[in-house]
Order: sequence, then C-alpha cells, then structure tokens
Amino acid sequence: MRRLTALLLLLPLAPAFAADASAPAKAVVPPPPAISPAAAAEPEPEVRLIQKGDEKIEEYRLNGQLYMVKVTPSHGVPYYLIDDNGSGVMKQIDPATRIVIPRWVLVRF
Repeated sequence: MRRLTALLLLLPLAPAFAADASAPAKAVVPPPPAISPAAAAEPEPEVRLIQKGDEKIEEYRLNGQLYMVKVTPSHGVPYYLIDDNGSGVMKQIDPATRIVIPRWVLVRF
C-alpha cells in the first residue's frame, strides 16, 4: 500500500524525468507589448534642476514651454510658480491652500 501511495505521489513528476536532461531548456519570452501611436506621440515633461547656493529650483517644461517652477529655499517651505493658461505669467500657488487637512483635536494636555 505504501509503495502504491508513493508511486501515485510521484506520478505528476514523471514528465520532468522523461525530458532529455542534456537538452537546454528553452525560455519562453513573451513579445513586448504593442505601443499605440497615440501613446507614443504623447510628450513627456522635461525637468531641469538648478542649484543656487542652498536653494534648489526645478523647472518643468512641456514641448519646450515652461509651465511650472518649484523653488525649495535653504530654510523654509517650498513654493510653486504655475502658468495656468499658457500666457507665460507665473502665479504663486501655495500647496497648503489646495490640500485640505483635517484638524481634529484628539487629545489636549
């Protein structure tokens, strides 16, 4: 009975033993995904990093046009300059005003 149980347990491994051990296994590589022409035509933004002393400036451009600047001062909070309508006029945007943070009081001391 034990031999029969062991034989039944080893039965699924039989094809692995039957394969030629001297032949290298062929790797099956799936073909690369097709890129649609619309996705290939979408431009990616260019980011230019400028270091002025301790201040860091990041310029974001799309098709050569500047649309956002992030300024990180040496001490203080980073701020953003954004061109909303493509006119070339930058407006300062405070990220703290755009993000609503809940201000619940959990514990008072």
